[in-house]
Amino acid sequence: MMRRFPKLSFCAIGFLSLLAAGRSMPAQSAPASIEGYVRDAQKQPIALAKVWLDDQVEGRTQSSTTDAAGHFRFDGLPASTYMLRAQKPGFLDATHGPVSLNSGQTISVNLQLAEARAAKPADDKPAVQAMEYSDEPRFTVAGVSDPSNVGGHGSNVTLPTKEALAKDTASLAKAGAVKPTESPKELPNVATDDFEGNLKAGRDLLDLNRASKALPYLERASQLKPQDINAGYWLALACLESGDPKRAATLAAELLKQGDTADLHALLAGIKEAEGQPVEAVKEYQRAVEMDPTEPHLFSWGAELLLHHAYEPASEVFAKGHRLYPKSVRILVGLGAAAYAQDLDDQAARWILQASALAPSDPGPYFFLGKLQEVAKSEPQEWVDAFRRFAALQPENAGAHYYYAVALEKQRKGSTDFATREAELNKAIALNPKFGDAYLHLGLLQAEQRDYSKAVESLQKAAEFTPLPDEAHLRLAQVYREMGEAEKARKESQLYNEVSAKKKEQLDRERRELGQFIYTLQGDSAPAEKPLPKP
Repeated sequence: MMRRFPKLSFCAIGFLSLLAAGRSMPAQSAPASIEGYVRDAQKQPIALAKVWLDDQVEGRTQSSTTDAAGHFRFDGLPASTYMLRAQKPGFLDATHGPVSLNSGQTISVNLQLAEARAAKPADDKPAVQAMEYSDEPRFTVAGVSDPSNVGGHGSNVTLPTKEALAKDTASLAKAGAVKPTESPKELPNVATDDFEGNLKAGRDLLDLNRASKALPYLERASQLKPQDINAGYWLALACLESGDPKRAATLAAELLKQGDTADLHALLAGIKEAEGQPVEAVKEYQRAVEMDPTEPHLFSWGAELLLHHAYEPASEVFAKGHRLYPKSVRILVGLGAAAYAQDLDDQAARWILQASALAPSDPGPYFFLGKLQEVAKSEPQEWVDAFRRFAALQPENAGAHYYYAVALEKQRKGSTDFATREAELNKAIALNPKFGDAYLHLGLLQAEQRDYSKAVESLQKAAEFTPLPDEAHLRLAQVYREMGEAEKARKESQLYNEVSAKKKEQLDRERRELGQFIYTLQGDSAPAEKPLPKP
């Protein structure tokens, strides 16, 4: 009954922004250390526990065993980003991280193991599969607060990018995004008494993100076989995706009477989120994972946590998902978004680059890397190589050419290749004549060459085709000043201020509507509320 989830494909995602440049490691660095203790719920030391240290950058793993005091230590470590896991028979696994370790630094970490409880495998699954998700989360979500007045984790430049990445990651949990090149299809012609035909037609339309069109077919299928759980599930999902969570909840409640399944809890999670109950939603996602730790359930749980600013718990869930499903592209993207939200910029880029290498022809990871790129001050060569590959593999994709041009613009190793950048931007515009960001960067390139008349024309199109185009107005003001057009520069500056204010209002409103999870981590002595870390 599980709905299939599409491969990452973000042609529908707006072409936006990107990350701080990777910090280069000095040629010689002092070794660092990570040490700590493993204890039980009563704070008693656990001897002979196995502790694993995963280097998230290089992909290496090493292990240690705790002594009688529950102590472990890893010495001689290079600067990197690490995840720790502690295991011992009779206890549930515990994880900690990601931990960013600098050269010469020693970090102390405490891990708490909870006693294992007997698991109840589902009747239709072997016990080993039901036990696959064995370690309990080391966090608890207790509530939600309004984050609109919080300064945010990171600078004002990167905060909108962090929140955009979180939203786009959450969107990957929804099935069936229509590709922009895909034209609407004719509605299927199915006999009213054909159960299988109506069910298939409804599911196909849902996969095309046409929930309202799917409803009549799924209604007929459900009427033909009222007790069919599969038909009821898809009808409830169509109601949810067409904007009727109340009816979806009623249908889901009836389905639960016929059987308690992980898929139904995932459906209930979506309903609770739509009804403005994110704490209940995240609990339903957790329940779905505990019952059946599939990739979609794990991803949805992590994405829900990320969306509501619970960055450390999201990292924990995505890390577990990556261990179980190392070939999942979207879980790698989720790891990247969660790392970036915690200012682990290098690691964020590495996760997303790993996703792009895993699926070189999938546009999704490149678009996420593109968001990081827009706010980066410079461009590592591996980013340029990735975007060059993207443009070569997808020559009909406007975003591929745009991001490659921006990568070349950011790199600038002592020379400016105007011709290549201009050619790539013109390709993007030819493929998408309303590509506001491409016009913006073309205008910047033309201004750089002091071709101000062309720059004005391009920047005006950027303002026309970009929602809330604050930067386009700012750049126009700068160009007009260079041209000696003081009054036009003043008007553009005024427009910039107005649009910037609207943009801030929109961001605050979205933050307020989403809310921020209040959560605690095992071992925290602090009260329940866990505000966003300060820069």
